[in-house]
Amino acid sequence: VASGNGKGQIFVKGEVIKTVPESKIVETLIEEAMKLAEQMEAEGVASGEPEISVAG
Repeated sequence: VASGNGKGQIFVKGEVIKTVPESKIVETLIEEAMKLAEQMEAEGVASGEPEISVAG
């Protein structure tokens, strides 16, 4: 994730996949992480349950 000027960009494997308003960064990041986890599971890649922690 990178942000500035009121916008945030979500990256996957070095590529920008979405640009969203700053207020939507966390929501969008969680959505994209869940999609990626589902895709990995469908491809048979072993992983645990997604874990989200927020510091602050």
